[in-house]
This record gives sequence, C-alpha cells and structure tokens, in this order.
Amino acid sequence: MASTVAGHSVKWLLLAQLAVIVPLLPVIPVWMVAVWALFAGWYWQIISAAWPFPGALVKLVLVAASLLGIYLQYGQWLALEPMVATLVLAILLKLVEMKNSRDRWLVLLLCYFVLACRFLFEQQIVALAIAILQVLVLLVAQQAMYRQAAATLASARLAVVMLLQALPLTLFLFLVFPRIGPLWSMPLPSAKAQTGMSDSLRFGDIAELSKSAALAFRVSFDGPLPAPSQRYWRGLTLEYYDGERWQVDRLSQWARRRAEVLSGPQIDYTVTLEPGVHKWLYTLPVSTVSRADIYYAGGYQWLPASPLTGRLQYRVRSAIEQPRLEADRNLLHRNLRLPGDDNRRARALAVRWREQYLQPARRVEAALQFFATGGFAYTLEPPRLGSDNVDEFIFDSRQGFCEHFAGSFVFLMRAAGVPARIVVGYQGGEFNDAENYLMVHQSDAHAWAEVWLDGAGWQRIDPTQAVAPDRVRLGAESLLRDQQGFLDSSPFSLRNFHWARDLRLYLDSLNYAWAKWVLNYDSQLQTGVLSALLGEINVQRMLLALLICGALPLAMVALVTLGSGLLSRPEPALRYYLAASRALARRTGLRRQPGETAAGFLSRVQQQAPQWAPWFSEVYQCFERCHYRAGTATAEELAALRKLRRPRKSSD
Repeated sequence: MASTVAGHSVKWLLLAQLAVIVPLLPVIPVWMVAVWALFAGWYWQIISAAWPFPGALVKLVLVAASLLGIYLQYGQWLALEPMVATLVLAILLKLVEMKNSRDRWLVLLLCYFVLACRFLFEQQIVALAIAILQVLVLLVAQQAMYRQAAATLASARLAVVMLLQALPLTLFLFLVFPRIGPLWSMPLPSAKAQTGMSDSLRFGDIAELSKSAALAFRVSFDGPLPAPSQRYWRGLTLEYYDGERWQVDRLSQWARRRAEVLSGPQIDYTVTLEPGVHKWLYTLPVSTVSRADIYYAGGYQWLPASPLTGRLQYRVRSAIEQPRLEADRNLLHRNLRLPGDDNRRARALAVRWREQYLQPARRVEAALQFFATGGFAYTLEPPRLGSDNVDEFIFDSRQGFCEHFAGSFVFLMRAAGVPARIVVGYQGGEFNDAENYLMVHQSDAHAWAEVWLDGAGWQRIDPTQAVAPDRVRLGAESLLRDQQGFLDSSPFSLRNFHWARDLRLYLDSLNYAWAKWVLNYDSQLQTGVLSALLGEINVQRMLLALLICGALPLAMVALVTLGSGLLSRPEPALRYYLAASRALARRTGLRRQPGETAAGFLSRVQQQAPQWAPWFSEVYQCFERCHYRAGTATAEELAALRKLRRPRKSSD
C-alpha cells in the first residue's frame, strides 16, 4: 500500500479535509477536530507502517459511536446542523477504508460539497474569502494525486490560474442565471435558524439578547436620520398576558386590516434583515411597507403572508409624528385584562392611583414618577423572581432590564384602568458614516409600553427611560458596556474592543455592499443590470455575451502560454552574445541563421567576413566560458563579454 500512494498526495488530502472542517466549527462540534486527528493518524499508519485496515465490526462500532455523539450533541436528527455534522463524520470515517484512487476522489469531491454547505450558515464577504482559500487547497490536493513528487508552488500557481480562468464565466452566470431562491434561504428546522426577538416575552428574555453582538438589521435612509428618541423599531405588539408571559393576541394578529393613511412629514428608508426565518418586520410607525407578500395585521405590525427565509430587504415609508388612533371598544377592553389575583401589592398601588387621579394621563405620570424616584436600577443581571413577579420587582428587588420596567408598567396601568400593551423590537442603532446607514444589533433589543388616552390615541411610554435616560439618548452599548454579561455570548466580536471600531465599521461597509449587490441580487435588479449592459435583452445578445465570457478564459490561457515565451528574459551571457551578433549583422549583413550553433556561425564569419573574425572569435570564446559553465561564470567574465557587444574600432 505504501508504494502505491504518494506521501505528499495523502498529506494534501488530509489538509483539504482540515481546511473544510475548521471554518464549520461554529456549527459542528469542536470534538470533530480530535476525531479527524485520530482517523488521519490511523490512515497514515496504514499507508506508511503497513497497519491493516479495520474490520467490518470495528467500522460498525465507529459509525455507531459517531452517530451517538451527534445525537448527544444536538438532541435531534431533523435539523441542518446535525445533518452537516453527519456528512463531515462520513468523510472522516471514509479515511479508514480509503484503498484506491476512486476512494480518494470521493473524499475530495465530498470536501467540495462540505465547503458549499458552509454558505447555509454564513454568506458574509469574509466567508467568500475563506472559501476561495479552501478551493485553492482542494485544487492543490487534486493536482497532488497526479504528481509523482511534491510541487507545492507549481500546483498553487496552477490553482490560481484555474480560478482566474473560471472568473469571467462565473460572473456571466451570476449576472444572467435566473434568480431562484438560494439554498440557504430554505427553511432551517433548527433553533439556530431563528435568532433575536421572540413573539412572547417574560422577564429576562431581552436581557439575554444583550449578550449578543450579532447584527439584527441595517437601515439606509433616503434623507437625514430621525433623532435617537424616534428610533423605536417596532416589531410586535403583545396584548395577551397569562400571569407570567406576554404574548401576541393571535386572533387580533390574523385579522388583516387596512393600514392608516400616512399624513404629515414622511421618511423613506430600506431595511435589510440578516438571514433567518422572518415572521414579522421592523418599522418606525406609522408606516407602509412596499412588498406584495407583506400584509398589515393591525397594532402597527407588518407580517409576511408566510414566513420568509434568508436575507430580507423591504422599503418602508413612515410618518413618525402621526398620531396612532387605531382602536375599537373590543381592543381597548382586551388591553385592560389581568388574569387571576396575583401581585396584590401592585394592584393595590394602581387602585390608589385610579382613585386619586381621575384623568388617565395623571395615572401615567404617577407611574413614571414612581419608577423615576423609587430607587430602581437598570441592570443586565437582575435577581430571579417568583410567581408574584411584578410585586417582587417593584417592591423588593427593584433591579431589572427593559422588559421588567415595560411589563410592570403595563400591569400597573391595566390595574389602574388605563388600556395598555407591550411593544417589542429594537431601539437606537449605530450609525456607519462611511456608507450612511444605521446598524441595529441584537443588543439593541428593547421593550416599551403603549397606553391609550382618549383624544390622543396610543402614546409610547418608555419606563426604562425614566430610570436610565441615557438608554435612549446614547444607546444600549454606551450604558451597558461596563456591566457584567454584556456581549458575553460573542467574546470574539470586534465590538468588545473599542479601539477596533473604525475597522469594524469598514468591514461592515464591505459586508453591506456585498449583501446589497450580491446576496440581494434579485430578478428586478438583474433586469436592470442586463438592460444597462446589453441594451435590449434577447437570445442573440445573450449568446454573444456567453461566447465572449467563455472565450475569455481561453484567451487568458493563450496569453499566459505565449507570453511566458515572449516575455521571458534570456540569461545575461546569451543576451550579450545575441547583441554582438546583431551588431555584426548591421555592419556586414551577415546574420545568424535560426538553429545555427555559435561555433557554426563563427566558422561562417571567418569565411565570409574575415576582417571581423578576430573580434567575433573573442566574443565566441568569452560567451562559451560564461554560457556553458552552468551559471558559474564570474562577474568579471560577464563584464568582459558585455564590453565585447560592439566591435572595436581596430576591427573596422
């Protein structure tokens, strides 16, 4: 076996496996690297130390142990991550039965497939750069199967040439191939497919999101940005409360309604959500969304007709100063409900406000004053609460995050007879002045309240602002950066390093351009690009473009092949000898024939131009010493030959 498999070929094949596994470590178990090391070492012993291949029973045990490890890691089979992990394990297990060239080709081709699987989870421009390096490694490993000896540099150069040759045709296919949903936009059944805000809320949920540095969405405004106090990115309205959790009122949400007609000053902007499974959108109310597959569900919520997957982009027009007057008797009644009789101290406090203040607006002011002067603390690490969570929060611990303040405030308002509800979404965002857009992160997740006041409609009330005013004015990061737990789930994010801010914003600008022009390249954008490039879009012009892009790589090959001969520079001794031959031809008309040896040409010079023979004989002897000594000519000898390039006057 050792004699039939080149060692350098095996090394490159193992390196190719490692190259496609390591970038997948955020998705697959880390222990798979140890499994790869075990099987790689095992296979190396098989081909170098004549170890026997494992028997059927051993391979069966390895397969069973591997599958068990995957199940214990994920707790399920029908999800994307365990399926990809199973594929990776199959490639690793193949090592212990890889006996011939066909098996090695199978492993290599599966490595190409695993490389593509990474784009199911990440499509940033960094992922593309890593994929290019992976392809280069795979191409070198592919060449190693045919080389008898290691030739890393030659293989690497050839791999780069192959990628460059494929580039024109790749760009052409990207531009003209019909836009269909990419593979990574298919529904992902695992929990990792959905990140960010949930459609229900209980104390502590949003605090968990503040531990993530992940990007939620980007917003590009057609005009100036709204003020920080107006950047409340509304997602869902939570109106149903079961005593522990606030949830969407399903009956209300399923009813498709007519959105309010916009009035007053309006702003236009584009929202680009990061890849995931999207069941609702984020807007600045009051708004309208320009997408046929999006409908208005009341409560200033915009929902897709069915969950949309992948990266999602939509246009919005908002009138953020417009009064929100959407309500009816049933809606207001639902927003007064409180289940059971728990949290009695909070209920009693709200009843006192109701009896003391006849105007609902005064009760709202009393609640805000209670939070502002009650010694409350805004923290990422609040204590755990029991069944009477509102009572324990506002009277005992007084430490909480935005959902604690919003949930307790709405509870108090309902108990005081004021219709109220919770709104969840994001607040604020980080401005990227390089490309003029807003970056909204998961750590900007926020919950606030809305109360109904007769004559004024729904009023946004943010009790968190009464406790921590800088949360809205400066943003979540400026307030939470020094708190324990902030961005804990993203320890390697550049957001953890203040000095890297400019670099982080520059990289995000690249990713935004990549997402805008490549990942969001849909049929509408494709039509515009092709019209600009081809004018009229027809079969003849498309075939001509295909011919040009297909012929361009061949022209590149010809240019490289021919140019390498045309542009190659002869070694110095030969250059000086040829210069002397050309000088002789200019003076005598006697030219060196193609293929004629230096000695043969000297013989003709002696016969046909004897007056130049002494000089050219000296040129020949000096050239012979320099040229035929395998590069060992001294600098003095080369300098002497250089001086002989032109005839001496005594030879004229």
